Amino acid sequence: MMPSRITSTLFLLFALFVLFESRRYPLGSVDNPGPGFLPMLLGITLGVMSFLLMRRSWTKSFDQGEKISWPGGRGLLVVCSILLMLILFAVLLDVTGYLVNVFLFFILFLRPISRQKWIWSLTISIGATLVAYGLFERWLMVPLPRGILFN
Repeated sequence: MMPSRITSTLFLLFALFVLFESRRYPLGSVDNPGPGFLPMLLGITLGVMSFLLMRRSWTKSFDQGEKISWPGGRGLLVVCSILLMLILFAVLLDVTGYLVNVFLFFILFLRPISRQKWIWSLTISIGATLVAYGLFERWLMVPLPRGILFN
C-alpha cells in the first residue's frame, strides 16, 4: 500500500474518532459556541481533507515512482527555521502577546522563507492578525495573551 493511502486512511479514522468524541460535549449555538463546537469543526475539516487525499491517492498515480526523502540544503534550512519559529512563538507568547506573535510569525515565514514580496507579506500578516483578533477576541470572546506591551 502506498504511503499517502495509509496516511489518508489513518487521518480519516482519527477524524471520525474526533467527531465521535466531540458528541460528548454540547455544541452550543453560532452566537454562543459550546465546548464541542471546535472539536467537531476540526473533525469535519480533517475528515474532508483526508477524504480528498484518499480519493486523490486512489485515482491518480502520484505515489508511483516517487521516493520519499529528507529535505536537503535549502529545504532542511526551511524546516528547521519553521520549527524554531514555532518554538519561539510558544516561548514568547506571554512576553509579546498572541497578536504580535501571529504578525511576526507570518512576516518571518512569508518574507525570508517563502520569499514573498514585502507588500504581500505585510498584507497577509496584517490580515491573519486581524482575523485571529476578530475570531478569538470578538466572536468567541476568548481572551488572548496580551504580552507586557499591552497590559
